Amino acid sequence: MCRFQSKGRRGERPCSGFTLVELLVVIAIIGVLVGLLLPAVQSAREAARRMQCTNNLKQVGLALHTYHDALKRIPPGGIWWTNAVTDPTFQNNRGSMLLHLTQFIEQGNTYRLFDFNRPPEYQLVPGSSTEYIAGQVISVYRCPSDNSPTHNAEARDGVAAGRLAMFSYAGSKGPTSTGDNAAGRCAERAAWDTYNFSTNDQTPAGPFTRLGRIYTAKLADVTDGLSNTLFIGEIRGNCSLPVTRGWVHGSNLNGMISTIYPINYDSCSKDLSRGPCRWWDNWSTNFGFKSLHTGGANFALGDGSVHFVSQTIDHWTYQYLGGKAEGKVASIPN
Repeated sequence: MCRFQSKGRRGERPCSGFTLVELLVVIAIIGVLVGLLLPAVQSAREAARRMQCTNNLKQVGLALHTYHDALKRIPPGGIWWTNAVTDPTFQNNRGSMLLHLTQFIEQGNTYRLFDFNRPPEYQLVPGSSTEYIAGQVISVYRCPSDNSPTHNAEARDGVAAGRLAMFSYAGSKGPTSTGDNAAGRCAERAAWDTYNFSTNDQTPAGPFTRLGRIYTAKLADVTDGLSNTLFIGEIRGNCSLPVTRGWVHGSNLNGMISTIYPINYDSCSKDLSRGPCRWWDNWSTNFGFKSLHTGGANFALGDGSVHFVSQTIDHWTYQYLGGKAEGKVASIPN
């Protein structure tokens, strides 16, 4: 180890270097810089995730228009198996909005795996005895900010955990009343229910319902204006039990979700320990739109545009945006 520098006019001098105190000061400065920079890095990453989430919703919105061009109406939010009698023409052609849009988001190969002569919900990949078609992750249906697992964490409808792919977007029934689970009635639901414009899923105030095609809207039915009506928004699989059925199922929150409940209301408890309003299976607040973006959630409107809606939006304005034909036209506040 160097102890002295070369001789100068005044003799030998000690080598320059860090003392222990100086080293500790440098480490402290680095720690402060990391502390300052890390939030900026995290913010940049979230901005990138949010942008990708926006792009995903844009693709889903465009697929919806392509579907409408082909079939002259938007897809059903879901064709729920227990309601097949309401849609006898399509008793065996069930499934969710997301299933019926896969053919228009460059997922035609996945769509063609289904045998639509029988219920599609839990069909196996042809030639496999264990792999479900609904287990295939559709990247366009997943928001990168959504921290729910990619597959169901618990067994669902007799399907083992890890077999059904989760998703992050759902079609809205707007300001339409929801149910109330007797096992966990949310007392606050009654107050929010006063904001409804419909109490019947056969005539939903918003664009979607899970009761099949015969109750599904055409774009011409959206008389409040496509650019003024919320069609599809973000959800979180950790906060609503129906999502764990996967993206194919006809009762997976598509056509069930309502604007009545505030954006980002916390219904993420998987038991009743935090009260029924925060339980993920209460049939009320778990049917609200949610995201992990700070301050709100992304929505695709009827014209295919995507906008961020603040969770502090006036609640009546939110209902007017959710309704498709109430004559209460509203725009998303800046």
